[in-house]
Amino acid sequence: MKTIIKNATIDDLQKVQELNLKLFEKEYEEYDLLLNLNWTFGKEGTKYYKDKILKDNGCVLIAIVKDEIVGYLCGGIKKAEACRNLPIVAELENTLVLEKFRSKGIGKQLFDEFIKWCKSKKVGKVKVAASAQNEGAIRFYRANNFKDYALVLEYDM
Repeated sequence: MKTIIKNATIDDLQKVQELNLKLFEKEYEEYDLLLNLNWTFGKEGTKYYKDKILKDNGCVLIAIVKDEIVGYLCGGIKKAEACRNLPIVAELENTLVLEKFRSKGIGKQLFDEFIKWCKSKKVGKVKVAASAQNEGAIRFYRANNFKDYALVLEYDM
């Protein structure tokens, strides 16, 4: 199966948002009932993806198989924590490959292309956050040389 990885354009905005909504629905169902399922196509979500596609500090990649967008990855340059002596930092913010296309190397291709983008931006550290219960994502990131750094705990009132 030939997969093309390319930068998203503004013409791809709606499809990227559709994939992000699928990610939100999956995360909502499996891990986080507090996710706002209206965010993706709302004013803030639309602005977020437009900025990530159009601005130089953002990166939205799409995976195409037989003229169909089957996955995406979104990330960008982040402001480093003032309390740490960090180089330029990027964050892999969200990504999804449609279920029937998973375990075919597409996520890895998106990730590798994002790392190339980060290198072109002189990034020194890449961060990612995943739901603690999302063992598949955590396994993927660890297999791609991410190291555990912080653990965020929440207390419900």
